[in-house]
Amino acid sequence: MGQYVVFKSHQQLFALPVEIVKRVIETEKFISLPEVPDYILGVYEYQEQMLPIVDLCKKLYNNFSPVTVDSKVILSQWKGRTMGIFVEEIIGIIVLQETDYAKDLDKAALKHPYISKFLKMENEEVVIDLNLNYLFNDEQEAEIVESLEAAPAESGKEENTEDAAEL
Repeated sequence: MGQYVVFKSHQQLFALPVEIVKRVIETEKFISLPEVPDYILGVYEYQEQMLPIVDLCKKLYNNFSPVTVDSKVILSQWKGRTMGIFVEEIIGIIVLQETDYAKDLDKAALKHPYISKFLKMENEEVVIDLNLNYLFNDEQEAEIVESLEAAPAESGKEENTEDAAEL
C-alpha cells in the first residue's frame, strides 16, 4: 500500500507515487517549440526553469488529450529533472493496494517497462502505476533534453496568470 496521485488519461486511470510529484498546476499555456515530437506540448517556466510538458494521452495512445476545465499538469521528477505531464483529470491523492496482475502481463509479453505495477482502488478499479523513467526510449529522451536546451530562457516566455494548486 502507498499514497499515489491518481489521474485520468484516455479514460484510463494512472498513478504516480506522491514522492515524485512536486506540484499540480492549472494551465494550458505553454511555449511552443519547433521540431519536437508531437506529444511534447511545449515548455513551461516554473521556478526559473523551463520544463517540458508531455501529453500523456498522445504519447501512449496517439490521441491528444482534450482540454477541459479538469485538465491539469502534474510536475514530477524525471531522471533528475522536472517534467510536466498533461492529463485529463486529477482524481486525487489515494492510498492504493498492489495487485499481482503485472506477472500475468509479463507472461503474455504485454507489459511495457513504463508500467511499474497495477494497483486497485477501494471500488476495485484498476490503476496503472507509471514509471516515468521508462516512458521514453533513449532517442525520445534525447529529443526532450535537446528541446529543453533549445528552449528560450525567460525572454519570450508565455505569460501565465493562472493560479497553481499545490499538493
